[in-house]
Amino acid sequence: MDAPPKEVLKALVRSLKESGVGEVTVNEAERRVSLQGDWWYRGEHIVKDHDGGSLIQYHVYNIASGGTRWIVPLVAPSKAKLRDGFQELLRGLGQSLRAGARYRGK
Repeated sequence: MDAPPKEVLKALVRSLKESGVGEVTVNEAERRVSLQGDWWYRGEHIVKDHDGGSLIQYHVYNIASGGTRWIVPLVAPSKAKLRDGFQELLRGLGQSLRAGARYRGK
């Protein structure tokens, strides 16, 4: 993203809080934003310095308890749907920051 990490982090936190999807936790020192929703999901976004701008890494964790952990692959969105949601988040951040945003992923 063609914006400084501090600005990206601020916009990311605002966007995730406004989504109302779950509980947002921020670790400013690590530039890490966690979004916990439903009974199984925790998404972590880490904002890093990258080529004069920022790189956002996104990881999804299955936090379901042992007894229900096995159900998650049956009810969770597909990797493609999670990727599409992340790309939409990047587009929105790019627009709000008036900065270029590109997806580099698998």
